[in-house]
Amino acid sequence: MLNWIKRIIICTALLGLVSVGWPGSTAAGITVEGSIHYGAKKQLAPGVVYYPFSTNNWSGQPVTGHITEIKPGEDLLEIRPATGNDALGGRETVSSLAARHGAVAAVNGGFFDGGSGNPIGGLVVDGQVHYYRDLLRTSVGWTGEGNFKFGYFMPEVEVLTNRGSIAVTGYNQLPGTDEVTLLTPLRSGGINPPSANIVVLQRTEDGTFKVVDKQPGSENYVLVFGSMQAALAASFQSGDDVQINSKFGPGLEGIEHLVTGGPLLVQDGVPVSQAVNEGFRGGVLSSNARTAMGVKADGNILLVVVEKLQSAGDNSTSTPQKANPGGSAAANTSAGLTPDELAWLMVRLGSVQAAALDGGGSSAMWADGKLVSKPSDGSERKVANALVVLYQIPTYLDERRVYFDAPPYLEKGRTYVPLRGIFELLGATVNWDPDTKTVDAVRGERSVSLTIGENEARADGKTIILDAVPRTVNGRTMVPLRFIGESLGDRVIWQSNPKAVKIYSTAEKM
Repeated sequence: MLNWIKRIIICTALLGLVSVGWPGSTAAGITVEGSIHYGAKKQLAPGVVYYPFSTNNWSGQPVTGHITEIKPGEDLLEIRPATGNDALGGRETVSSLAARHGAVAAVNGGFFDGGSGNPIGGLVVDGQVHYYRDLLRTSVGWTGEGNFKFGYFMPEVEVLTNRGSIAVTGYNQLPGTDEVTLLTPLRSGGINPPSANIVVLQRTEDGTFKVVDKQPGSENYVLVFGSMQAALAASFQSGDDVQINSKFGPGLEGIEHLVTGGPLLVQDGVPVSQAVNEGFRGGVLSSNARTAMGVKADGNILLVVVEKLQSAGDNSTSTPQKANPGGSAAANTSAGLTPDELAWLMVRLGSVQAAALDGGGSSAMWADGKLVSKPSDGSERKVANALVVLYQIPTYLDERRVYFDAPPYLEKGRTYVPLRGIFELLGATVNWDPDTKTVDAVRGERSVSLTIGENEARADGKTIILDAVPRTVNGRTMVPLRFIGESLGDRVIWQSNPKAVKIYSTAEKM
């Protein structure tokens, strides 16, 4: 019954996808055509270009912003959600998230709760639901090949037992009195469910689950039952077989990543006025800093940040042309945009589909190693998640994706990683001698010694001739990953399709 009610609500909302106006016409008597002036373009990586822009809002006030344009499908290029401090409820600035992941560009992601820090709506990473709560706001999902889909995220999750099926209403949160939610190993450490109404599940090798009689640990899934569902929770017995089935909902099948934003801005090349239908009210509808994601007709992705700046005293990192050649646009003043104005802007930028992300003080863009947008609050806000644009060799430790602040790269068949980052990741103690440019590292009974620019190294006291020489790149010391990992006793495997490096620690069963 609940799903039918949701579908009725969605149909009603879709009827409200009212066009703000056709290109070249007027809205509320105001001509919305106008010039967009672009600053110099800079290529950040193959398939990734950054450029600033300026224009005017519908009242003729100056507006400035920034664009990162991405051509999906380029080898080693990906767009991924990243969570603050790698945890639900964690918060971190876009600058910090971008730098920590070795990103070439990044923008803030979806909305989040100011108290818990949890996402508002849904968040999916690598096909795993990190968070979900029913919310009729537009989500943006995409596949690893760069196919982007816009729609309402309504995963249908059911728990199958020998006593029937149970509907799950949310991920990684506590339930209402008559609800059942699912905590995954990704859940926030701040969630502390009542022990009387939980069922702890252990994942098996075939992907199903068994009920275990133990306190939940970081490797467990946990069903949490609201107070009115206590009898159902008590009916589970240790050793019971459980299966969890989930679907991501119409139009979002096959996605790997997703964030909930809203409102929908552009549909089939037409700007739409959808903010009120998606529950946005009050000051959220006024002019403000904005972040949006759009898809162009050629498949290119636009990440767009619009600034709202109150004074001309800010330090500018970019200087696009003025919106009015006559000089009415102050270089460091930007009025921001309303959601409807943002919809029109995304069409003018070439979007055929587009949606807003979180905005206001959360709006931020990182590109070319720095924050290029100016925060509307005067300082950068910590956000729950961001979208990071990566151009690097994916690296995994014991099947867990890991990141370095200097991105791994491939040269002549050898993968290079930042020296300190790889040693810290593998748990080695590092000593750097700046005079001889030599690094010595120790983990347990194993030791490694390398000198920058030299093809001789030592591993456990034995001299090794390297076919990949340690070097300095952009001020960072980069070293050959395979030699480091294997010298410390770990196993390093190169995966050719898709390209990736996988490290298995000595404690991991092969």
